[in-house]
Amino acid sequence: MSDLDDSRAVEDGVPGSAPPPAAGPMPFFPAPPGRHATPPAGIPLSGSPSEAGAAGAMPPPLLPSQVGGRHQRHGSGAAGEPAAPLPAPPAEQVPPQAAAVVKGRITIEDEVIEKIAALAALEVDGVAAPSERAPGVRVHAQGNEVALDLAVVVEYGCVIMDVAKLVKTNVARVVSLMLGMRVTAVNVVVDDVRVPGEDVHRPGETAGRGE
Repeated sequence: MSDLDDSRAVEDGVPGSAPPPAAGPMPFFPAPPGRHATPPAGIPLSGSPSEAGAAGAMPPPLLPSQVGGRHQRHGSGAAGEPAAPLPAPPAEQVPPQAAAVVKGRITIEDEVIEKIAALAALEVDGVAAPSERAPGVRVHAQGNEVALDLAVVVEYGCVIMDVAKLVKTNVARVVSLMLGMRVTAVNVVVDDVRVPGEDVHRPGETAGRGE
């Protein structure tokens, strides 16, 4: 060992040992072309170059068919062609001649009106039967209007005026509802009273039932 080395060892306090080398600047190694000298943000420094390249790679460009959104998928499918418009919803299909009026005549016989009025009168509590002395119902029809005359037999014990009013109301309601006609008047005649449950002999029936 030379005198110069001994003097350096004595100055450091450790005789016979070499002083540590002084720290110098780190060498600079340039990165390959096409890459960043420093890793992008979010990439760990300890990662491998393959991981850094995969994370920092740019996404592939969109195809023309993907730019138009979901409406583009309804087109012809060729790249660069405009999307075909969506089909319009079908309009309400109206059958032909639906609003046309069918020509023809509708006739309702008086017997039909008479029977409807008689059945409507029998629906009222207190009415025993149609009259046997006179025609049960008479119809006076003119156009779309009708007037009715009814003769009924009521049950003993009922309030005759109340029963007659109910007969007028019910007959007018049923005839107007079933026939679509305007009932101008309902005249009610009560020509008999009968005990409830009494046998009724209708015109045309024979009286020899006891034989």
